[in-house]
Amino acid sequence: MQSTRTFKLVFCTLFTMLTLGSLNLFAQEEEPITEEDLKKYAVTMDSIDAMKDNIKTVMGDMIKSNENITTKRYNEVTKAINDEEKLKEIEATEEEIAFVNSIITTRDEMTAEIKSTLSTMVKEYIGSVKLYNRIKKELKSDEELKSQYDEILAEVQAEGGDEEVEESKGN
Repeated sequence: MQSTRTFKLVFCTLFTMLTLGSLNLFAQEEEPITEEDLKKYAVTMDSIDAMKDNIKTVMGDMIKSNENITTKRYNEVTKAINDEEKLKEIEATEEEIAFVNSIITTRDEMTAEIKSTLSTMVKEYIGSVKLYNRIKKELKSDEELKSQYDEILAEVQAEGGDEEVEESKGN
């Protein structure tokens, strides 16, 4: 009886060791993040940042172009928009509420477009969600990689600015 237990224990231990050892054979070291990977990430992030800036511009233009509400009043109504009591307290008009809701709708639509664009760029341009997440994570912990990325991002942003200047000259 004792030898059977010993045999089972030895067998389970050997089986576990062999299984873990074989898993190490199949585990592959990740390829290093290349300069090209960083450039694709930088282009993606620059594009997303430009889209975010565009949301701010569109919202600002909408607020400025509305003669019936000041920026201060817009901010006041926005803070209360989900609270009926506060809306009554600040005496928000139906027109103000409708306007704030239209801006929220526009913002939400544009934000959804950003998410869709990011998803597409990550899969089709960077190549995979796994690589995108790895770069994002390593940029937080690897100072040398972050420094290299910052240089590449600055180049991408400068190139983007040059393209905008060239486009405006062409028009």
